[in-house]
Amino acid sequence: MTTFEKNINVLKKNKPNLANKLLQINPNNLNYEIYQGENDPAQINYINKKTFKPIYDNPLKDTEKKIKEIEKFGKYPILYFFGLGNGIFYKMILTNKLLERVIVYEPDIEIIYITLNILDLSEEIEKGKIVLFLSEDYFFPQALNILENWNFRFYLKLYDLNILTPYYAKYTEEIFKINDLNIRAIKQIIISHGNDATDSLIGINHHLHNIPEMIKNYKFKHLINKKNSDIAVIVATGPSLTKQLPILKEIQDKVTIISVDASLPILEKHNIKPDIVTVLERVELTSKFFKNTSNEFMKDIIFVIASLTHKKTVKEIKGKKVITMRPFPFNRYFNMPEFGYVGVGMSSANMAYELAYIMNYPITILIGQDLAYGDGVSHAKGHVLGVDEVKQTENDLYVTKYGGDGIVRTNKVWTWFKNNFEKAIYDAKDKMLTFNCTEGGARIEGAKEIPFREITKDLKQTKKEIKLKLPPKSNIDKNFTKVIKKIEDAIIFGKKNQEKIEKLYVKVAKTWDNLVYLNKTNQLEKINFKKLYKLSDEIDKLKNIFNNKKFQKLFLDITQSFIVNYELDLAKIQVKKVYTKEEKQAQIVDWIMKHKEWLFTLAGAIDTVIYNMKKELKYIKKEYQNFKED
Repeated sequence: MTTFEKNINVLKKNKPNLANKLLQINPNNLNYEIYQGENDPAQINYINKKTFKPIYDNPLKDTEKKIKEIEKFGKYPILYFFGLGNGIFYKMILTNKLLERVIVYEPDIEIIYITLNILDLSEEIEKGKIVLFLSEDYFFPQALNILENWNFRFYLKLYDLNILTPYYAKYTEEIFKINDLNIRAIKQIIISHGNDATDSLIGINHHLHNIPEMIKNYKFKHLINKKNSDIAVIVATGPSLTKQLPILKEIQDKVTIISVDASLPILEKHNIKPDIVTVLERVELTSKFFKNTSNEFMKDIIFVIASLTHKKTVKEIKGKKVITMRPFPFNRYFNMPEFGYVGVGMSSANMAYELAYIMNYPITILIGQDLAYGDGVSHAKGHVLGVDEVKQTENDLYVTKYGGDGIVRTNKVWTWFKNNFEKAIYDAKDKMLTFNCTEGGARIEGAKEIPFREITKDLKQTKKEIKLKLPPKSNIDKNFTKVIKKIEDAIIFGKKNQEKIEKLYVKVAKTWDNLVYLNKTNQLEKINFKKLYKLSDEIDKLKNIFNNKKFQKLFLDITQSFIVNYELDLAKIQVKKVYTKEEKQAQIVDWIMKHKEWLFTLAGAIDTVIYNMKKELKYIKKEYQNFKED
């Protein structure tokens, strides 16, 4: 087997599109001459026939120079480079066992082709040590996929795109594009971990409180196979919705209408009845959408409600309730997959899109999904909270407008929703076609833009009714018992881990006090570094609890917002290269001291979750008793 065949066989598994492009290259029509000096693979150079410029001035010396340049990154587990070159540089730096992965972006497919013909990188590619991208095929969904890897989540603040050789500096546009995509993805990942533990705690409380309603109502798994037409129309509340309502009214018997909660009162006013309404928000304000909708109108609608929704909202909804969980660790702890996991995105519209995918709709249409201001307003006419609910600010952003001609004003939150749509559309592309018929607002990459009238003019199919059955009492009883046992076990498990963390915190706090005293009294020479290293080992050992599946499910939701931010900063200390004994000692002191607040916050977060589980357990037991007495 040739070197190229080895490499291409591996690429076929993890980068099939790139492999196909490489297989179409004509080796007799390349734009590069290949030169190898002194029979040394490290001396291989490529010269561009059009510009007569080589990739390297001197392959061996340039590679050695680059290796010296990145010595400061010697403890980094992941590095990013623009330019593949002859590949020798990557072979050499990956001998560093601390370096687990290298992401390489190459703008010229011919360079990839030549390198994979002369250098065997099959093992590195197969093991994920080298992740290779053709820069023209790199878009936001790929950036998000590669950067949100769990093993490297705490090193995002260390991101830096290195240019392999001066030859690649001419690819300014590609470099900026990749850098911008990665920075955008990093921001999205950090945001997705949450920036406020309070929000996560509210979600946990609401989930626990809604469990009795969830297990007494329709199961999400029964909805999955109930697709009642071939087209799902997702109705959001952007300013452009108003002009699409007459068309939607004409076709309402031929398509499945999945409305976001905020659109429901608007649809009632226009006598358009949705099949499904998605409800995601945990704030009480969402209940207003249902207060402003008649009970009669809601009666036969299926409401897919996230279990972290405010209890007042759940109470106001008078239709068929399918309370489902979001795919968060705490929700997964209860191991009730029949109630489903939906709502990866950050908006009700994101949730609706995911639902359409899960229900196997081959075509999904977006309307009212502006994600931008339209004529200075944020929402459609008739929006309960006002057409200008979201006000323009100095911090607003500008993105490509629908149609691609120019830009449009948006904000950070809508940008997050847009990011989620683009990722979801990319992931769904092989199974579901997505059309954006909003005809206004921001462009959503990956969705085909087409007028709403054009795509719906020849619809003939009449949709069916979606029928659901409530679970039998025996099943409800079984789930009540299961949930109560799960919460009781969680409280015991949480207390044990809380005690371990608090015990270690006391040790670290005493060490802190001692170090402060020695510093004030100019006795730093008395620092016992053996004890510090031992304490550092204890901290590292304790951190293994984050690898415990049960701990992850119970406490990751509330801890990840602050833990991720702590760990992103701690990573800077961890990867800092030290050369002297003094620098090493300073590093261990800094490392331990940074964990004082880390441990205190972690113990407090666990305590808060335990307190709320105890409180809601009483409510769940009461609801169970009422159920048995009915």
